[in-house]
Amino acid sequence: MAKDVFDTYLSEINEAYLRGDATEHTHRPVLKGLVEALGDKITATNEPRQIACGAPDILVSRRKRKLDFRIGYVECKDIGKDLNKQGFDGTID
Repeated sequence: MAKDVFDTYLSEINEAYLRGDATEHTHRPVLKGLVEALGDKITATNEPRQIACGAPDILVSRRKRKLDFRIGYVECKDIGKDLNKQGFDGTID
């Protein structure tokens, strides 16, 4: 199953990328689907509320009983962009 999920993700990303007009926002629904397919009760929220260190692109959470627990955040960038030139050094203040 995991191979199918990743194959679908890569196929859809590639299709959008090859059209030549895709941005990071174009790819978010496909990424949301991938993240949510990776585990039971996993939710990926596009553009959640701001947090102390800024505005994450995607919040990943998991429901346990009746509560949602934050697992982490995803920062999206366009395909092929140099993360160092965009002011992202991989650290969180």
